[in-house]
Amino acid sequence: MACRLSNPAFQLEAPPVRASCGARSKVSPGMYCLKWRTFQHQGHISYQSLPYKKSTKVVQAAVLPISAPLLENEEQRKQLCEMYGFTQIGEPLPDNITLKNVMDTLPKKVFEIDDMKAWKSVLISVTSYALGIFMLSKAPWYLLPLAWAWTGTAATGFFVIGHDCAHKSFSRNKLVEDIVGTLAFLPLIYPYEPWRFKHDRHHAKTNMLSEDTAWHPVWRKEIDSSPVLRKAIILGYGPFRPWMSIAHWLMWHFDLKKFRPSEVGRVKISLACVFAFIAIGWPLIVYKTGVLGWIKFWFMPWMVYHFWMSTFTMVHHTAPHIPFKTSEEWNAARAQLGGTVHCNYPRCFHS
Repeated sequence: MACRLSNPAFQLEAPPVRASCGARSKVSPGMYCLKWRTFQHQGHISYQSLPYKKSTKVVQAAVLPISAPLLENEEQRKQLCEMYGFTQIGEPLPDNITLKNVMDTLPKKVFEIDDMKAWKSVLISVTSYALGIFMLSKAPWYLLPLAWAWTGTAATGFFVIGHDCAHKSFSRNKLVEDIVGTLAFLPLIYPYEPWRFKHDRHHAKTNMLSEDTAWHPVWRKEIDSSPVLRKAIILGYGPFRPWMSIAHWLMWHFDLKKFRPSEVGRVKISLACVFAFIAIGWPLIVYKTGVLGWIKFWFMPWMVYHFWMSTFTMVHHTAPHIPFKTSEEWNAARAQLGGTVHCNYPRCFHS
């Protein structure tokens, strides 16, 4: 179903990409895919991928029209699965199904709060992180990358805890959730309330063009607007993609103008907590271990955390068959079900 363009838009250099959504990848290592604009194809939204030059071989851009007939065809869905390394692509959701219809089919158990499981996750994350800090203090230089990987992955558990608190699935007590969520986010330098408000809007506007706060495709007009921005986008979605969440963190969580007047008070409290952690925690680390110790014990695990954060965000709602809709075309049920990728990670990364 993919058609070829004889003249690709431009070329860029980037490392090979490995699929991270379930099944093994059968994507050519010479193709680095990036959805950079949407355009109309026979009345349906399609996506274009950017090519890049590897050695002397240039892989041209491919246009994949995503339409209801394509996704309704079981054989073509299987071909897409094989092409992109997925295990399954579901059928399109019928027009008459609402998000409430979907919610009503879920068993009550999925809405129950398990205090034991919640606090067990806290214990696992804190213990794993403490063990990581201990390993960093004892490991020879050549084992530091492994210790950083462990500690940064453990720190990602703090984000998961804060995420559950924001979704009101950690405790029946809202104050407990706010306290735990704030404390869990502090080592990551994430202000809890700004992230919670932003994340709520992401779920309310999942895969809505220009409205989704987590991720949306890059428009051609953005790429063409400035050579500097063009280069930044190419680098950001190329070699720097595993750390794109750092840019998102800076842009979205510290600007009071991005929040409603009713939210600003709680946002300021979270920002004060983060700045207090920086003002107290970082000097203590430097005082005890020096500047190199700050890099070793905090910064490098933080970079590993952002590798996971970027991976989660990009994988979760980004795939060749997933459309981004304008507000006029957008449907909540389709966005939540058809706009989400379920990714199975190895059990060693489960808390």
